Amino acid sequence: MTEQGKFAKGVVAQGFVAHSFVAHSFVAVGGGVLVLVALVCAITGALSPMANPSDFFASSLTLLPQAAANLVLALIGAVTTATGLVTARRGSAPAPLRVASIGGLLVLLGPGVLAAVGYLPFLLVSALAGDVAPLRNYLSPALVLQLVVVALVVTLLLSWIEQAVRADRGETSNRGLWWTWIAIAVPLVYTVSRVLMAIGIPDLSMENSSGAAGLGLGAAAAGGAVLTWGLIRPWGERFPRWMIGLAGKRVPVRMAVVPALCAAVLVLAGSRMLLSQMLADNPGIPNNVVVWLPIWLWPLWSFALVAAAMHYRLRRARAEVAIAR
Repeated sequence: MTEQGKFAKGVVAQGFVAHSFVAHSFVAVGGGVLVLVALVCAITGALSPMANPSDFFASSLTLLPQAAANLVLALIGAVTTATGLVTARRGSAPAPLRVASIGGLLVLLGPGVLAAVGYLPFLLVSALAGDVAPLRNYLSPALVLQLVVVALVVTLLLSWIEQAVRADRGETSNRGLWWTWIAIAVPLVYTVSRVLMAIGIPDLSMENSSGAAGLGLGAAAAGGAVLTWGLIRPWGERFPRWMIGLAGKRVPVRMAVVPALCAAVLVLAGSRMLLSQMLADNPGIPNNVVVWLPIWLWPLWSFALVAAAMHYRLRRARAEVAIAR
């Protein structure tokens, strides 16, 4: 390898090392927090915030007895901490350990966290108008832990992507591009279905409040699709000309990758609630393929977003290497 090639590889490696130290420390500490919460609840007999059936933001651990819930929470936290420590020491963790930590954290992820993030802007506007009562729900300890879980999953996924970048040999593949288009198409399908429901198409109409909420979620999904499109467009790499002060400057990689990963995790969390409502035959949801098909596609949307983020990161890393050469 030439000196220029070594320097180019070093550019990527330095970014990886800088990210690794902070990321792995956070993963180790975050896992320790979950273990600590489980131990405190087990010793004091307090109700676990992650297994409190009266809390909208609790996790699926509500299905377990408190003792079992504390044990599961402690085990997941311990595996997560081990992943952070092993990766910090060796530079990477065995794939089974990473999968176990991410899978365990996803078990803890409750559907309420998507609603909390999605409705926060609306509630903040309402608070400015004088209605602050709904914001008190955000004081939930379970929600705080849910946000920690989201951050841990995103960090682990980002670390996995960075390791893939470091090991990249420059092979080209269209798979990432196809996954990006899937991540664009699914939310647009969801948006169309919600618009049809909101305008009262026969056999698709819902009550006014549900229709308005669905329309708002559809608009958010459409916005997400546009941002995902940016992962394969020039304006996703350099700020467009109309952005005064930023025009022509390179978009920071993590400004695109991290939101995509956050959206993927939140979409997966939200899909649990939507799918459970479908399986429970919720009378408020019309039994029509236009309604239920987009909901069943949400897990695919989540996976596609992760793949799209990885494709974007690999492509930007190759561009950085090319510039360094």
